[in-house]
Amino acid sequence: MERTLVVGAGIFGVTAAIELRKRGHAVRLVDPGPLPHPLAASTDISKVVRLEYGADETYTALSEESIEGWRRWNRDFGVSLYHETGLLLLRRTPLAPGSLEQDSFELLAGRGHRPELLDAAAVRARFPAWNADLYRHGTYNREGGFVESGRVIARLVEEARNLGVELREGVSFGRLLEAASRIAGIVSTEGERFEAGQIVLALGAWTPHALPWLASELRSTGHRSSTSPRTTRRRSGRTGSRSSALTSRPPGITAFPCIR
Repeated sequence: MERTLVVGAGIFGVTAAIELRKRGHAVRLVDPGPLPHPLAASTDISKVVRLEYGADETYTALSEESIEGWRRWNRDFGVSLYHETGLLLLRRTPLAPGSLEQDSFELLAGRGHRPELLDAAAVRARFPAWNADLYRHGTYNREGGFVESGRVIARLVEEARNLGVELREGVSFGRLLEAASRIAGIVSTEGERFEAGQIVLALGAWTPHALPWLASELRSTGHRSSTSPRTTRRRSGRTGSRSSALTSRPPGITAFPCIR
């Protein structure tokens, strides 16, 4: 069987390499490194895991599978890197049809989940880290939480090595290697050629820069996040205490409880 080359060892690349290796492929995984790469989107202190995707039933179904996968990884890894603290969505204005919160609530309830509607009194009593005078409306879902994403990548890289994936750090994507009207591999920025029968590009936010003809179709984006300590002074509508993973809308700030 021909070798498969996976370029990029973030969450998509390393999981693709693991799955291909389990299916019997010879796999080489290359990345600039070090791993977890400090600039990769999947390398962070934490990432939200949620079922709430508005009225998008397809994405919600994928999220249901994802949460089961995170629970399985907790069992398989022997360490809990997914923390099911629940997901709290808060807003200053009432929920309305067409809003992420309302559409998510209706879809999840219809799929057999048990999200809860919250008013100011419930926010004040159950989630005192948040100022109920400002954030008076929201939902809470016990299914969901956050993952220690950097540690997850480190654990998956170890798993890939154990399965026999050939891992090369210090390799940055330069360009595609074309031969006889097909893609035959890549050339690194240092000029080294990596040939393979199949090539998987998992370049993340670098994709429109590495493949500039896709720049008009793909755009790198980001948003603000914060990590709240167990106790904080009242600031920007927050007061102290450990909270669930939370997204406030507006202004669109994602917050996570600290891991101590």
